[in-house]
Amino acid sequence: MLGPVTSTPLAPDHSRTSPPRTGLALAGVLLTVILWGTNVVLLKVILRFLNAETINLGRFLIAGVVLVALAVRSHGWPRWDARTWGQVALVGLLGNTVFQAFFLNGIHANPAGVAGLVSGIVPVLVIPLGLLLGQRVGWRQGAGATLAFVGLLALLAVTLRPGAAVTPGRLAWVLGAATAWALYTLGNRPLTERLGALPFVAFSLALGCLPYVLWALPHVPAPVDVPPLAWAGVALSALGANVVAYVAWANGARVLGAARTSVWNTLAPAVSLVLSAAVLHERLPAAVWLGALVILAGAALANWPGRAGARRA
Repeated sequence: MLGPVTSTPLAPDHSRTSPPRTGLALAGVLLTVILWGTNVVLLKVILRFLNAETINLGRFLIAGVVLVALAVRSHGWPRWDARTWGQVALVGLLGNTVFQAFFLNGIHANPAGVAGLVSGIVPVLVIPLGLLLGQRVGWRQGAGATLAFVGLLALLAVTLRPGAAVTPGRLAWVLGAATAWALYTLGNRPLTERLGALPFVAFSLALGCLPYVLWALPHVPAPVDVPPLAWAGVALSALGANVVAYVAWANGARVLGAARTSVWNTLAPAVSLVLSAAVLHERLPAAVWLGALVILAGAALANWPGRAGARRA
């Protein structure tokens, strides 16, 4: 699962932030980027032994229990009204059931290096969707989204070549996952600011995954001849990418500021690209690497904090 949006209800007090605390927060953000980038490659390997439904059920169960326990311990049981619970469930549906269904199928159908581009494509979609909702967009965000869109078009052009490792149909799973996460992002921001990051993410996961769980249960085969390392990989994915990484990322956003933290997220697809080549021995054409680099450059530019953004962070 991708990390939550870098909105946070607590703005960092830079006057009270000591260098060791800042360094620890930055180390957590870097750890998060590595965990998210590695997670794509890990899931690609696990898919050799378990289907997507089994993997997601295990990840939902482990991450949901741990996150809800952490949220209740830190903030108590939420006293939200029925409308708020409904909003949390609806946004969680996008970020968990819909996103995870597309994401795992995208990883299964594509090279891990291509599937890992989801977080790089999201800014291409979030910014125009935000404009439709009346949100203001600065020149830097617009330029970054445009650059990332050019990279996406280049990647699409590569998929049209005969014999390409990636086809338009397979890439559609990645684009579907990015669209779901972009919509989740837009719904996440106001709820996170109002309810708190940890309570929102914990209960949006717990409620949002229920439709997927009900759909997936009949598709879970008997676990026959599944190596223990595959189950360990499921637990590692849930605890690493969905729990440890989230807590570290949220702390980074609180201490460093959302604007500074969000830039680092563009490194996660780069980690996936490098690991897919080194570990899985994926050999992607140079044109795919070029399109991916353009997408990541656009995503970094779109998330790069300007002077005004840095002051508000």
